[in-house]
Amino acid sequence: MGKGKAKSTIWSEFVNGNNQKKSYKDLFDAYYDGLYGYGTKICQRPEVVKDCIQDLFQNVWERRGELDHIDSPNVYLFVSLRRKILKKQKKNKKIGDLSELDPNIFIEFSREDLIITDEIKHKNKDKLQKALNKLPERQKEVILLHFFNGMSYGEIEEILSINRQSVYNHIYRAMETLRSLLDNEIMKLVISMMLSFISYSHFFIG
Repeated sequence: MGKGKAKSTIWSEFVNGNNQKKSYKDLFDAYYDGLYGYGTKICQRPEVVKDCIQDLFQNVWERRGELDHIDSPNVYLFVSLRRKILKKQKKNKKIGDLSELDPNIFIEFSREDLIITDEIKHKNKDKLQKALNKLPERQKEVILLHFFNGMSYGEIEEILSINRQSVYNHIYRAMETLRSLLDNEIMKLVISMMLSFISYSHFFIG
């Protein structure tokens, strides 16, 4: 993958380009880490996540001639992965209604998730990790998508099938909870860190 190349550019080259095998590899390399990181947050079985990602990219390759209408590859890929994981869990747990699985999604932030910044030192990272993990699951998933994956409110709305106001509310309530759990100094670093996550992610998402 060309250094600094936007993911949207890679997607366009794959869908419209002549050298689709190379652009397919670039696409896989560009999205794999983000999809795997998200997948292992909503499913604590890495082997299941890897299988679902492989299935997803196999589908993408097989349908490559039909994907030129996709406006947001982020939404398409993350929604597709989420559905595959939930369907796999449904099959394994023999749950009748797929929607029943959503409340059973359990997201836990680790210290490694916070490693991108040196500003938050060891002790504060532990405090932040504990505070993030006290949030309700839906708030954690919205925080994960927005701040850690650089997704816009509109993209989150589509990925989670919730309305825009709900996205705003989840982020607002999550930040209010964090403010109640963390002192002002750590909260300033949290805001700075999250803004840096968004800037970092958007650079590569494009």
